[in-house]
Amino acid sequence: MMLKQEVQRIASSYTEKKKQALLVIGLIHQGERHVFHFGDHPIRQRVQPEEVIFEIGSISKVFTTSILASMIQKGQMKLDDSISLYCPEIRKNHPIQIEQLAIHTSGLPSYRFLRDLQLRFLPKVRRDMYCQYSLDELMKLLHSKKWNERKEYPSRYSNVGMGLLGLIMGWSLHKTYEELLTEYIVDELKLSNTFITIKEDVKEKMILGHQENGKEVPPLQMHDYQGAGAIRSTVTDLLSFLSAHMSADVASPWKMTHEPKVKIGKNMSMGLGWVIDDTGLICHNGATSGFSSFMGFRPDSKAGVVVLSNYRNRITQDSPDRIAYDVMNMLEQELKVK
Repeated sequence: MMLKQEVQRIASSYTEKKKQALLVIGLIHQGERHVFHFGDHPIRQRVQPEEVIFEIGSISKVFTTSILASMIQKGQMKLDDSISLYCPEIRKNHPIQIEQLAIHTSGLPSYRFLRDLQLRFLPKVRRDMYCQYSLDELMKLLHSKKWNERKEYPSRYSNVGMGLLGLIMGWSLHKTYEELLTEYIVDELKLSNTFITIKEDVKEKMILGHQENGKEVPPLQMHDYQGAGAIRSTVTDLLSFLSAHMSADVASPWKMTHEPKVKIGKNMSMGLGWVIDDTGLICHNGATSGFSSFMGFRPDSKAGVVVLSNYRNRITQDSPDRIAYDVMNMLEQELKVK
């Protein structure tokens, strides 16, 4: 089997009819890394696709939980700590625990269309994209009677919950979330193009995103809940991050993030940040207003995939998720043949 031909068969149609699209696919297969790219974006004339910087959206969440795991190993935080230990604005002995934020069982709200309608009649304040509560509003919510006692809520995906986790980790060490990202991951893995704050020297490598209809959108700016989705990165850096997770053994703090913690559906569970399906795929996808992405691996086959696109997709459109699953299944079939 020619790997390049198979990936092209699976992925090349994605960029059809998408003006200035760039789709980049990274694979870890049989101990080697491979990168493939599709689309006609002019950025390719000045930057190698491996070094093009994308917004990775909610893939940021597994960076957040990886930092958390490292802090736990260092004794800087515990999964059963109350969130009030690290924020004086939150009432003492608050029943929400750190682990609940990491596995989405805190009871904090997910994205709701009804909330969007409500926001039209509330004062205009700064709210991060896909996080429908400002930090002040969240603090008021945390003091409501809903959290009078300890309770394990059903898993409900919450951007504000994961964003709050990133904030709490920073507060505990008197650092910003981006400083934690740099210290625990970027410097550790020597990632050269993974960051949040846009500096002048990286601008030429950043690609603009597109809405579903092809309209360009400006770069994402998140202020309060960066741990939920603010990271920018390249396929090269993400393959290094993914490889570190794939090689994590019992001595690595990141191994704990792969353990299923709670069922989130018939065929899926949630680890610390990671989604784990019944085929053994450990993964997470991501999206911003102009980007979509996917990252995952199967420990048993030692195969991993990263898919980055500078287009956000409608539910009915082709997606990096579909491409990633098809590529991983193709690699699995190859192993069975051998």
